[in-house]
Amino acid sequence: MAVIFISGQSNVANHAERLQTTAYGDRVVAFFNGACTIAASPLLGATAAEGDSLTPMADELIRSGRYDRVVLAPAAVGGTEIARWVEGDLAPVLRQALDDVQARYNVTHAIWHQGETDADNGTSATDYRSRFDTLLSRWRAQGLFAPVLVSVTTRCDPAWRADNPVAQVQRSLPDRARGLYPGPDSDTALSAAELRGGECHHNAAGQAHLARLLAAALLAVDPAP
Repeated sequence: MAVIFISGQSNVANHAERLQTTAYGDRVVAFFNGACTIAASPLLGATAAEGDSLTPMADELIRSGRYDRVVLAPAAVGGTEIARWVEGDLAPVLRQALDDVQARYNVTHAIWHQGETDADNGTSATDYRSRFDTLLSRWRAQGLFAPVLVSVTTRCDPAWRADNPVAQVQRSLPDRARGLYPGPDSDTALSAAELRGGECHHNAAGQAHLARLLAAALLAVDPAP
């Protein structure tokens, strides 16, 4: 069984075009506030009311044959800077969400998929790295020893630049010794206009593509025992 804790902003927070429902019934569930429901958009724990890419990602994991069940545990809010997750109003929310899922399950993987707002707002590389390091330290202190997949995801503003400081940090973070692994580089892999419903959010084709990329990244990493 895969138990995946997912945090970040809009592209893992129900801001995609197409509503999704798992094809595998109660083999793919979403965990929130101590309870599980069959995975379907919008996922509880993620704030918007549109479609998601996590449900089809979980279906991809089932189809791979590696996992017979998948539990999704999102804690994601659109339009959020990393500072809100580390020292702002969302820090206790994130801590509680992780405590809740770990009270019931052993988390096998975590996904950090955030960065568009920081890139838009000009967060420096030094500040982003420092805040991410604090976030990771807190997760480890809470007992989250699962591999953490870090996506490169900063494309949103029309004035977006591929070499922005946040993307540079995200590309440099994977470090096996720290349990950090590369997630999808959505800046490049989902750069085509036909994968996005605007500058930021993914359309149905983009959802399917991100789901496949996330599943492949998860399958490339050994889960926490």
